[in-house]
Amino acid sequence: MDNFNYYVAGRRAYFFGGIDGNAENMGWHLKGKMAGFWLDNYRLFSSYSLTLNGKRVSPTGFQNKVSERVVHYPGADLRILAHPERPLIAIRIESRARIEFSLRKELDLVWLEDKPSGNISLKVENRGRDTIVWRECEGMSSFVKVNGEAAVEGDWLKISKKGDLETVIGLGRPGKEDYERYHLEREEYNRRYLPAFQDSIPFWARAGALELFFERDAGCGFVAGLGEFPWWFGVDGVYTCLGLLDTPMLELVGKTIDNLAKFGNGLTPHEVTTAGRIYAHGRMNEIIAFAYLALKYAIKTSKTELLELVDSALSHVSGHLSRKLYPQGEGIVEVPISGEFALLDSACWLYSMLKELRDSSMMKDLKNSQFAAGLLERYDREFLKDWYGKDGFFYDALSPKRGYFEGHFIQIYPLSMGLIQREAGERLLAKMEKIGYFKEPGLIHSLPLKTFEAGDYGEGDKNDIVWSLPTLLAIEAGIRHGRPDLSEKFIASLENSLKREMYGALPEILPAGGCTIQAWNAYAIPLIEHLSIS
Repeated sequence: MDNFNYYVAGRRAYFFGGIDGNAENMGWHLKGKMAGFWLDNYRLFSSYSLTLNGKRVSPTGFQNKVSERVVHYPGADLRILAHPERPLIAIRIESRARIEFSLRKELDLVWLEDKPSGNISLKVENRGRDTIVWRECEGMSSFVKVNGEAAVEGDWLKISKKGDLETVIGLGRPGKEDYERYHLEREEYNRRYLPAFQDSIPFWARAGALELFFERDAGCGFVAGLGEFPWWFGVDGVYTCLGLLDTPMLELVGKTIDNLAKFGNGLTPHEVTTAGRIYAHGRMNEIIAFAYLALKYAIKTSKTELLELVDSALSHVSGHLSRKLYPQGEGIVEVPISGEFALLDSACWLYSMLKELRDSSMMKDLKNSQFAAGLLERYDREFLKDWYGKDGFFYDALSPKRGYFEGHFIQIYPLSMGLIQREAGERLLAKMEKIGYFKEPGLIHSLPLKTFEAGDYGEGDKNDIVWSLPTLLAIEAGIRHGRPDLSEKFIASLENSLKREMYGALPEILPAGGCTIQAWNAYAIPLIEHLSIS
């Protein structure tokens, strides 16, 4: 079978790597180190391999069973799961053969540290029918427990047994390890947050988001994705949480909001590692988008104390307004040219938040209520003029004339957020379609232009790539503006992506690319459910 990447993940543990067990040289934020067996902030092992009766074997099949993954081999099945709440990964290999399962030791244990973390020698201890392999370093104790034999050979820990083999990799001290018990605990955890299984985008998007809820000493919340982004992101967290507001994961949404607010002192950061290091501070668009999420959560839960986050964002915005009163600063993408048009997504988030404050009657509860009310009045009067007017500085959506802006997906924002009239939105979608914004899988990043070179991204040009997030926004725009055909086409593209590599994982780039799973795809849940009801 073709090789592809897969994962298992819980709150405090994950494995990410190839279906063949290879987890080397993956990742560029932490170069070559982002895959493998991670427990809390430690990568204990990288790759694995399987030998049956002395012969190395390769996978022949794969199943995503939600609570566990099953990798099929000729003569064996490997079942693997991450405990939902403990730093523990369990593996069961079912075979009548003599099994040898090998784990490659990691020499540099600590997440995003610049120096090796100390002595990582392994100590093998026999306990009756079980073998425990210990590793102690810098106050961290980890173990591998196996119902068979274990030996250290060079960089590899080799565990073996005739017949079914079970092993557990965990932090702390071993207890009464049992794969089936852990499997039941995983299923019970899933039942707490997930509906009954249905092979559909809304179900897999929920399941994927749940596996990307990470808890560490530094905090807890939805991380962005696996394998490149297993840390907390501002704008990714916003889209993930907005898609989960009407699900049993609402409490996890609240924890994510609290977590991001803590790291940014009320203003969300752009990226923060799960070890608690701020990798990049928040961009203007995500600071406002995060405040919009906090407002939606406050409306949903009646927790008006969250309005402090809205006030913090408004205070920040007040010092960074353009002559058109649009928030200045970096948006969803890096536009390397100046101009008010580059502020479109930030302006749309702000306008949507102000309208939500008015509609929910929460404007009066803000410290910045007077500023917010005045800004909303100005937006109501002038936003559409800027969009439609002959001198408008956004892309000339309703005219054949080329405008100031050369064509970036951020012009989908007024449509996805319902800020322009339906008829005009329908005309704009038709024009975008004619110009070439929409490929078969979805909405491209940008029109390939000499004036906007986004640079290489993997094997292609970032301009040409179809990202799942812009595609979700296009689905929403189609729902709002009389193009259900466009929405249904892109939903079919998402369904195709579910089956392209790891079955059930919605990727970052369509039809397959980037992170194998990306949490922001939870944003698809209410969109698709809306279409189903309609």
